[in-house]
Amino acid sequence: MKIKYIVVAIGFLFSAAFLSCNDKLDINVDPNAPSDVPEDLLLPAVLSNFSFEVIGGWAVRNSSLWTKHLARAVPGPHEGHYRLTANDANNFWRFYSYIDVMQNCKVLIEKATENENYNYSAISKIIFAWNMSMITDLYGDAPLSNAFQGTDGVIKPSYDTQEEIYRQIQQLLDESIEEISREIGEIPGSDDFVYGGNMDNWQRLARTLKARFYLRLSNAPGYDAATQAELALQALNDGAITAASVPSYGYVDEAGAENPWYQFAIDGKWDNRDRPSLFYVNMLLDTEDPRIAYQISQVTSGDNEGEYVGVTNNPTPSPIANYSQIHSFYSAADAPLYWMVYAEVPFMRAEAEFLRAGEMVNQSVIDAYEEGIVASMEFYGINSTDYSGYLADNALSSAAGTAYEQIMTQKYIANYLQLEAYNDFRRTGYPELPVNAELYPGATNLDTAPELDIIPLRLPYPSSERQYNPENIPANIPAGYQQAMVIPVWWDND
Repeated sequence: MKIKYIVVAIGFLFSAAFLSCNDKLDINVDPNAPSDVPEDLLLPAVLSNFSFEVIGGWAVRNSSLWTKHLARAVPGPHEGHYRLTANDANNFWRFYSYIDVMQNCKVLIEKATENENYNYSAISKIIFAWNMSMITDLYGDAPLSNAFQGTDGVIKPSYDTQEEIYRQIQQLLDESIEEISREIGEIPGSDDFVYGGNMDNWQRLARTLKARFYLRLSNAPGYDAATQAELALQALNDGAITAASVPSYGYVDEAGAENPWYQFAIDGKWDNRDRPSLFYVNMLLDTEDPRIAYQISQVTSGDNEGEYVGVTNNPTPSPIANYSQIHSFYSAADAPLYWMVYAEVPFMRAEAEFLRAGEMVNQSVIDAYEEGIVASMEFYGINSTDYSGYLADNALSSAAGTAYEQIMTQKYIANYLQLEAYNDFRRTGYPELPVNAELYPGATNLDTAPELDIIPLRLPYPSSERQYNPENIPANIPAGYQQAMVIPVWWDND
């Protein structure tokens, strides 16, 4: 679905610090900045900004460097070298999530509830829950219960534990499913840029997210993997997304309205040297994975023309044009941004069946695993004749440890350029990803900055929190960014 890029600006109509603001000086009211915006105008703003700045924004680009989907072929130190400061981590937390998307979701939920337009409230709760999950997955404990309190709220909100945040996220998703079932109030139409008002699809998305979040806690302290697996399977069985109902957001080939990966990695509005990593390209080449033709572009000129060539997190020895880019399937100006891929559903089912069986491989695990690979291939339109050999070569092992690694590795490939690949890696340890120093022991410029000896386990808390709300930051998370990034989040108990 096409969008108008002026919609993005609407998202800032209600943008104010989530901590507090002063609305007492309202003598002069600007008619061009209305304080009361109807649901059908707020919803497009929420969806467009969530898509561009959150699902397709900095946090995902950064995590793609850490999962080795991508590498940054520039001199260090930079994020690819695990060099990331509190300032770097600030915008995603403060401006894009709390001030923009989640604050506007809160406004829309309140307005829609008051008007009994429960479909709008339900969609907003799904987006809010999803955005909040990304905040807590990346930073850990975070403000929620007494954040978003408006003008009379607390100035320095306390932090909810990650466990409590996940409880509230699941509650929001349950509420969204129930509200849609009421069939009361206005149904979105063209203002719903994702599903065009198909509320069954929104319910399916909510259940799929519930399953994802149940599995997120499979290794959390005090949680039982088999129980979490059973909960995930129940959510999927209630009705998950299908191949035909994958959530995506459409972009157009117009200035300022292009796909975010195009703007970031191809057009060079920031840089065009974030490219498929040498590790990932070689991984696909070594296994003769046919998905490489849809994830990675062949080099179009120079000495490597017609080949797939990845980069490291260092300057390339020859001009950057001699290396592959992100394929146009993901990075064309008018390519949709896929918020989630359907293959995640059968791979979640495969893992859940495996965990429910006590980490044993049975036929249910095998069937779901194979369905995941097939779904991933069909996502790109690859014919069965072209992937049957790959499927046979990657048959699921009967050895539990090997099988678990296969499931998560295939999910990692299917979740190319998705934040979920980073979450799964931290949660399960799969696939086994080398740190830079292990991967490129002879590379120059690799050690121009002190590097962590592990892939980072979290983001440091942002500079705005260190400056304005330091007393509520968990005491066990140091201000030093490298010291902070080696401390696992609560659910990362692998």
